[in-house]
Amino acid sequence: MNRFLVLLTFVIVAFFSEAQTTILPTPVYQNLNDGYLMFPESGLTVQKGTLNELEFKFLASQFQLKGIHLKEIDRDDPTISFSPLSTNSPESYSISVGEKIAIGYSTDAGRFYGLMSLLQLVETHGEDTFRFPKLEIKDAPKFEWRGLHLDVSRHFFTVPEIERFLELMALYKFNTFHWHLTDDQGWRIEIKQYPKLTEIGGFRDSTVIGHYSDTPRKYEHKKYGGFYSQDEIRQVVQYAKALHINVVPEIEMPGHSRAALAAYPELSCTGEQQGVPGLWGVFDDIYCSKEASIEFLQNVLDEVLELFPSEYIHIGGDEAPKTRWNECEKCQKVMEENHLHDAHELQSYFIKRMDEYLTRKGRKLIGWDEILEGGLSPNAAVMSWRGEFGGVEAAKQGHPVVMSPTSYCYFDYYQSSHDSEPLAIGGFLPLEKVYEFNPIPKDLTEEKAKYILGGQANVWTEYIPSFDQVEYMVYPRAIALMQSLWCQNKPDYDVFLETYLNFHEDYLALHSVNFAKSIHIPKLDIKRTKMGVSYAWEGLDSNEYFDLADSYNGEMGGLFTIQSGEEVEFDRGRGVRDLMLEFNNDQQITYRVELSDVLGAAVEMNPKPHRKYDHNGSLNLVDGTLGSIPWKGDQWLGFNEKKISLKVDLGEEKSLESLSIGFLNQNGSWIYLPESYSIQYSKDGKEWFVHSEHEVNSDEIIVRPETKLEIEAKYILITVQPLAQIPAGKGGAGSIPWTFIDEIQIFTK
Repeated sequence: MNRFLVLLTFVIVAFFSEAQTTILPTPVYQNLNDGYLMFPESGLTVQKGTLNELEFKFLASQFQLKGIHLKEIDRDDPTISFSPLSTNSPESYSISVGEKIAIGYSTDAGRFYGLMSLLQLVETHGEDTFRFPKLEIKDAPKFEWRGLHLDVSRHFFTVPEIERFLELMALYKFNTFHWHLTDDQGWRIEIKQYPKLTEIGGFRDSTVIGHYSDTPRKYEHKKYGGFYSQDEIRQVVQYAKALHINVVPEIEMPGHSRAALAAYPELSCTGEQQGVPGLWGVFDDIYCSKEASIEFLQNVLDEVLELFPSEYIHIGGDEAPKTRWNECEKCQKVMEENHLHDAHELQSYFIKRMDEYLTRKGRKLIGWDEILEGGLSPNAAVMSWRGEFGGVEAAKQGHPVVMSPTSYCYFDYYQSSHDSEPLAIGGFLPLEKVYEFNPIPKDLTEEKAKYILGGQANVWTEYIPSFDQVEYMVYPRAIALMQSLWCQNKPDYDVFLETYLNFHEDYLALHSVNFAKSIHIPKLDIKRTKMGVSYAWEGLDSNEYFDLADSYNGEMGGLFTIQSGEEVEFDRGRGVRDLMLEFNNDQQITYRVELSDVLGAAVEMNPKPHRKYDHNGSLNLVDGTLGSIPWKGDQWLGFNEKKISLKVDLGEEKSLESLSIGFLNQNGSWIYLPESYSIQYSKDGKEWFVHSEHEVNSDEIIVRPETKLEIEAKYILITVQPLAQIPAGKGGAGSIPWTFIDEIQIFTK
């Protein structure tokens, strides 16, 4: 079956009627008829035995939130009837609301999804009745892998919290829970053969406070950790099954293994006893590639396979520094015996051993896209996180792929630039950006696109210490993501947003979800003007008004009211404009606009920034807003290139006094200061003169070097030379680092 097409019976009606229902993800076909089906407060009934015990208990609790009693009866005249659909499309369902409610389904999962959609259709009507709009729904998902990931190693979450995570997934038809159970900072799954994994590896003695990049670092010296017993694992897996969610466990290897090595140091290359680290990042000590380590991990997998019936087992494979392997006699011997040319091929050998083992057990291996390096195992699937490239390569080789690129799917990134956002790792991923996600890369042919299983969002928890914050980071972004994973014909973002605001914020509130309200913060739109830049704030309602206080160099200026979208202009010059915007009566945002003589000037960039970090293009470099920390992707331009050229056009020849440029230094996020930058100048754009060259060497997080110019010029060319590669022993070692640049400021005499 071609999973990218709906059933033939659905294709002929695969369009959206003018009147949309409240259902998200948006169904393939929805048609509202006249009238409503009314029900008394006494509730709804289903035929006894239709649903299993856990399934019915969950659904009854969901209807109860709406004040509706869902009951099982022995009679054959329930208010909700079910009938199978004659189709080979898995997970499809239909809903017909007329004089009664009829749900068609192709599988048990489809029946469940029909009921989940029915929940979103309930309308209250008066004090003692509720109703459903009369309608017809026909629906089926586009992708088979619709996942959410949760890291429980950096911060641990209890079984009730994991079950809550699953319940919220079920509300929006997610079907895959990727459970990240092991990492450097904690081993969270009981393995009976190796009890020290949880006794020692399940706990750390300290945890870093604040951001990884803070200097000096501070720690909370307190024992932290926990783990899941095998009985608890079985409980979660059983509950997930009742919600039609497949649980995919992840056991990290060969890297991110410090917690395991704290318990069994003999599995490392050095044998050195080290504790479980309380610091985030990537560590040199990984599993040695010797046979004893492989046997250990295969024994671990044996117990994992007994607990998890999932087809795929995730083995990680990411961010494994080769420092120890390159120095280890045992690893060098493995390379020699197996005719391997380098440590990348050694990792491929390591992964292939696990692939062969899982294949013999009737399972399939999936790993992060680093498992492509050195050659991909024959039966392996790839989860592509470092952009789309890994997924494209794997699909071209005929391997199954799950797309999870950082640019759309990393829910540990910031949702807005507002100060109220909780501390996060960095990055910028607002709701509308998530909505743009397409699991099928443009570089794939239709034939190779068939290898894309679907996609998922990842929730890494270095900076997410509580489950309330997990919910805040996941919702509503997970709903936007599901539109790309489920919808055959995804509606425009504005249509989705209207449905979400009119119904689903209340729906999430009904379920007591601590969802983010970041989309209600006015969106700042900066544009070039003839003399500088303009700022405008856009609310969700174009008729919304904001109060704005403006001061110049500390002296109070105007107090005025502006409408959503109304522009406020700033001209080139010197000084600082401070703005305070008030919205929703009592919420405030503050801005600082740094004026310069190139405010809003034309800047030619070669090459352009990476699309993940290209907010507002070259205007970002001269918009008056200086990049800050914690870094957010709407404040900095991010480059992943070997050389960067920035040509500034001053409009006319001027006497120039000074120039400054900003760089970011956050190695934990693979962001490094450049090695150097040079300044050239020209009066006509043809003949160029070298002004100066500068090395960049600092321990500061934000570096803004200033250069005296004392020249006459119309054009300034800044050539930035990034670090050639990330140093050995660091996360991403050997890769071209990210270079983050913010404001260019040039002042005239």
